[in-house]
Amino acid sequence: MHSPKIISIRSGKFLLPFILLLGVGIHVCAQADRYYMAHYNVENLFDTIDQTETDDSDFTPYGKLKWNSERMSLKMQKLAQVVGDMNAGKGPDVLGLCEVENQQILEQWLTHIGLSKRRYCIVHEESPDPRGIDVALLFDTKKLKLVAFRAVSVFRPEQPEWRTRDILCVSLRTPKKQQIHVLVNHWPSRRGGQEQTDPLRATAARAARRLVDSLHGSDPEGIVVVMGDFNDRPGDIAPARILGSGVECRGGSETGLELAMDPSLLYNPFAAIDQNKVGSYRYKDEWQFIDHISLSHRACSIKSRLRYVDGSAAPVLFPYLLETEGKYAGNPLRTYSGEKYLGGYSDHIPVKIELEYNK
Repeated sequence: MHSPKIISIRSGKFLLPFILLLGVGIHVCAQADRYYMAHYNVENLFDTIDQTETDDSDFTPYGKLKWNSERMSLKMQKLAQVVGDMNAGKGPDVLGLCEVENQQILEQWLTHIGLSKRRYCIVHEESPDPRGIDVALLFDTKKLKLVAFRAVSVFRPEQPEWRTRDILCVSLRTPKKQQIHVLVNHWPSRRGGQEQTDPLRATAARAARRLVDSLHGSDPEGIVVVMGDFNDRPGDIAPARILGSGVECRGGSETGLELAMDPSLLYNPFAAIDQNKVGSYRYKDEWQFIDHISLSHRACSIKSRLRYVDGSAAPVLFPYLLETEGKYAGNPLRTYSGEKYLGGYSDHIPVKIELEYNK
């Protein structure tokens, strides 16, 4: 099995402005008319080393989860299987990730992926999350060029000690000079209750909204893609009202896919399919999309060169990702249930969309 070639990019822990990448040796080698973009919360992809600056002691050989090299290697193999099976076995062109500990574990993991035709670049920044879990982005440098990236802090002035994951903003360019700005999010969880934690996700949503507005203003022809684990369903307050993503969309054989809303807002195709029958996460026997992907209004216009492929939004639900027996049959086969080791993949299911150039 041949692994993809890997390039790693990071700016340094404390550098927040945009990093412009000129002459870094990343070359677009092939024309592409279709782009498969996915997001995956990989559930605690940790190494086995106890990092003194974060609370990761559970994920060590002597921690309560007994996280050792054997378990870590099996986890990486399983996640590599999922990524390798995406896109009819060709792998994703762009992949956002949640719950990765650091750059080194990503580099090690990618060596397990048997996609010899891919040349993935890792874009990653250390986040101030207390547990040490970060977001990251992979993309294939044979199909896209890295233009710039930055990590955007999410903070609450009224709670100066509060910390959560940064939003990673990565600007890519296609061979046809179309820019795609990808925002990878991992908003605060509902631990402590949904209503009690709604203000935390609202804070993250406002940070993401400011970034979307800035990108739309500086690059009106660009397409913004907002992906991640939002810990909210598409219709909840933070994604729908504050981030401004929704399903107000109409289509037709003559007019194509068009939005019937303010063009500054975002189209969320997962809002239309979030009906408890499918999803990215299962809670109390109910499927829901807390992982989803939104994109710019212009990507739904027949006038746009690069457009959202209508109906392409979906969970990437391979049968082996689910438990098959017991009272949790049908749930995602996760790595741990509490402190019990299950040896599975993740407690989340990946999600994806596709973009395509107008013929």
